[in-house]
Amino acid sequence: MRHADLRPVVLGSDLGTYSVARSFHEAFGVRSTIVLNQPRGPVDHSAILEQLYLGKGGTLDTDLVLDRLIEHAAAHPERRHVLMPTMDQDVDLMLTHRERLEEHYLVGLAPAELVRAASDKANLERVAASAAVATPRGVEVPIPGDDDEWRRALAEVPLPAILKPADGGTTYANLFFEGRKKAYPVADHEESLEVLQLVRSAGFTGTFLAQELIPGDDTTTWVVNGYVDQAGRMTMAATGQVLLGLHQPGFIGNAGIIYVREHPELLEDARRVVGELGLTGLFSIDVKIDPRDGRRVLLDVNPRAGRGGYFVDVGGLNLMAALVADRVEGRALPERVAERRGVMGFVPSVVLPRYVRDRALLREVLGVIARRGVVNPLLYRKDRNLRRALYARQAGINQLRALAAHYPRPTDTGF
Repeated sequence: MRHADLRPVVLGSDLGTYSVARSFHEAFGVRSTIVLNQPRGPVDHSAILEQLYLGKGGTLDTDLVLDRLIEHAAAHPERRHVLMPTMDQDVDLMLTHRERLEEHYLVGLAPAELVRAASDKANLERVAASAAVATPRGVEVPIPGDDDEWRRALAEVPLPAILKPADGGTTYANLFFEGRKKAYPVADHEESLEVLQLVRSAGFTGTFLAQELIPGDDTTTWVVNGYVDQAGRMTMAATGQVLLGLHQPGFIGNAGIIYVREHPELLEDARRVVGELGLTGLFSIDVKIDPRDGRRVLLDVNPRAGRGGYFVDVGGLNLMAALVADRVEGRALPERVAERRGVMGFVPSVVLPRYVRDRALLREVLGVIARRGVVNPLLYRKDRNLRRALYARQAGINQLRALAAHYPRPTDTGF
């Protein structure tokens, strides 16, 4: 069904932003609007995007963003505006100012308490236990706190471990300091204390999680993305195996190359988890399969499209179509699972023989690539532009340099 008056407004300006806009364009032939304060490679020179600039020297502070969003919607009352988050801080902004935004936009998020429960990594253990899904063993560590309090808490965590912020909101995301990482692998308790002291000194106040580090290289990580309609039905979902992740400190946990293929057990785990949360709308889930015993260990749940969420489209489905059917058309869709195998990536696939140590998996993937190629979300045939192509090429080269600097060879932990 076509929707000429539909106008998605996608927050952010990175690969995930463009991927969401591309999905809307593929499904409905509509352009999306993005809000930004300066040109950004992933979204520049695009015919499927309308760029709403904040003005020279503008910063993306909340009041300015809200004002421009509302001005934009009010200036185009003939459009049906759908507001889409692509990062945790976008979700937080939309929840905090939901009442004001919903006067102008369709905000396709579940009630705030459910979304925040899904975003709170400290809550995952309780939710997963109810859904009969494994999670890493760990403890919550309050910051600020004193070293003795931290030592007592850390004594309960198996080593090696991972330290990361418990809440995926804006508090940590908006802190920038030397040594900052999205997640911190640590070998012992003294190293854990050093990380906590660093974060405390940077001004973070909140909760960190200290969790056991599940072993396995990048290929033991899987992603599940999908859509749950307002009746609580998971109408679309796809599973993908991460072949290579990003290893720059600020991007740990993001996938660079994903192999789209079915994993029925993970789909059922996801169905139970989102059902237990009462979550509706888009979701993305990260899972690691423990090579020691085959356990499927839930790492993360996000109430939004994942940065690498275009892998769902590679698998033959379009989550934006599911959202519009549910929230715009009020139409129930049959439940569908992505069945088409493919490879999505924005890191050049030439590195796969180095990083995929499972030779049988590598042969399988290379066979799929020989038939279908690798789909780069940034290279869209209906949005061809030489400058975009050159940017995508340079971005791929930069990713190879980042691998050489931060992850020159695969490890048994992925760190």
